[in-house]
Amino acid sequence: MSKSDLLNAMMASLDPSRIRTDEASLTLLACDAMHPSRLPAGTESARPLCVVSPRSTAEVQEVVRLANAHRVPVIPLGGGSGLMGGAATVTPGVVLDLCRLTEVRIRPVDRMAEAGAGATIAALNAAAKPHGLTCGHDPWTVSVATVGGTIATNSLGYLGGKYGAMGDQVLGLEAVTPTGEIVATRAVEKASTGPGLHRLLIGAEGCFGVVTRATLRLFPIPQTRLLEGWEFDDFAAGFEAINALLQAGIRPGLLEYGDDDPSADHEPPTSLYLSYEGPEAVARAEAQTGREVCLQSGGQALDPSEVQRFWDQRHASGDAYARARRAGERRGRPEIDYVHVALPPSAVPAYRRESLKLLAARGFHVHQTGLWAYAGLFSLVYSGGGVSAMAETHAQLLELAQDANGAMEYCHGVGLRLAPLMRREHGEGLSVLRRLKRELDPNGIMNPGKLDF
Repeated sequence: MSKSDLLNAMMASLDPSRIRTDEASLTLLACDAMHPSRLPAGTESARPLCVVSPRSTAEVQEVVRLANAHRVPVIPLGGGSGLMGGAATVTPGVVLDLCRLTEVRIRPVDRMAEAGAGATIAALNAAAKPHGLTCGHDPWTVSVATVGGTIATNSLGYLGGKYGAMGDQVLGLEAVTPTGEIVATRAVEKASTGPGLHRLLIGAEGCFGVVTRATLRLFPIPQTRLLEGWEFDDFAAGFEAINALLQAGIRPGLLEYGDDDPSADHEPPTSLYLSYEGPEAVARAEAQTGREVCLQSGGQALDPSEVQRFWDQRHASGDAYARARRAGERRGRPEIDYVHVALPPSAVPAYRRESLKLLAARGFHVHQTGLWAYAGLFSLVYSGGGVSAMAETHAQLLELAQDANGAMEYCHGVGLRLAPLMRREHGEGLSVLRRLKRELDPNGIMNPGKLDF
């Protein structure tokens, strides 16, 4: 079938105003926030056939059915803030822009929200706030990140230490399968009725189906949030404090730990930002234990205004991206690269040491190493070298994590960028995932090229 056949079929089934073929829309919505230089070798971006913006699950179903019948790819798109190319078009197809699925209904007695896939996390929180509730997910792109997009990547936010990742907030889902069926799972805290089907879609980046609506867990807005900051002589001292804190049973909401400009032969001071939140008595008791632990590890308290400034500005870069996206601008810093790997906490010191050695030997400058939310979620930011050298080094850093029994990403998903390492990550598990993909998506239309499916 030709492009015009599919477009004519969609025009006949949907409001034509929801179908765009103008160059500006196709150019902007063919990509997410991943810089083109980070595409895997041999992969090229492609021009979409069209962009469709449905307003209901039934309209999503119709688009998917038509695309499947015509064997044309469908690329689901949320806020476009992904960093791995999970929403990038590499095979001409239909970009399914879910931004109009924005309805939010708060169920205060259940402490749940029913939210469309296109609702932003900021909008969800705004709807929940009058009921004294909030979502447990707080991404850096809170103003643009959508419910569907954050579920698709199982993303992590600033409060992950206490509330978990986005996938932990999901109680139930409504989704359209690649062959056009609508599937809805029961939204309850716990069921023992076979495998949880909704979990198959969390982190699947739209490859197994399009999430159109989710029922999410909400939490009481903390009665108290105490922010504290500590400086340590080096990474090892702060890492010791973090492990001792977690061993004491304390789970801070915010756990942000890092240094500036470390190297293989230089250990700079490190900063640790923490939040203790909940009922006032509980938060204050946890904060007291935290102070004792940090002091025992040689920590020195930071000026409270420094921690407050970090907290207040934590979404600034995401807000800047959102403004640029709305203006149709492309953003990105190809000269800066990063890894976000999940490790057994005991493997963190050795991984950090080997990474610094590797980067020094390759002539790269390390801007920061640190942890986020948990003791084993390690991040590293570096720059230098050309595109090919950076790509090769990036792969080696991820392989080092895999060799330490870790995972190659904890926050942003796989998309296109990490797809070449999926076999190394999952072994024969990738074959199982591919069989699931073929069964659910026999024509291979859903988000092709992603996750190496």
